[in-house]
Amino acid sequence: MFTTREFWAHIDQINPYGSIAGLVQASGIDYHRLTQQRSRGFMPKPEDLLKLADATKHSIEFLLTGAERHSFYAKRIERIADYCTYRASDEDLFVIERILKIPSDYEVVEKKEKPAGKQTTSGIA
Repeated sequence: MFTTREFWAHIDQINPYGSIAGLVQASGIDYHRLTQQRSRGFMPKPEDLLKLADATKHSIEFLLTGAERHSFYAKRIERIADYCTYRASDEDLFVIERILKIPSDYEVVEKKEKPAGKQTTSGIA
């Protein structure tokens, strides 16, 4: 996991637009907010990470670590949230889980409890 200084240096290296202004325009992030986060050494909020990932065409994990490892454990999400400038809410963790395509605890339990067998369709005969 990058420190905030390493994170912003990494963003500079992979920025396909050549400038923060170009990255801001492509991502739709507020210029003032992004430059404040950067100058104060804050990590972006999860929704801004998603926009940066879309704009740079890299995964959020790559933005945060510099590596493309696909972890499927909720504990990984909690570690990412710990590096944020605030304590992530359950909603923020859910958004991150969806972005990384990690099944929630509820989805994992639901799959285990689902009986294997024929699927029936309900229709009018």
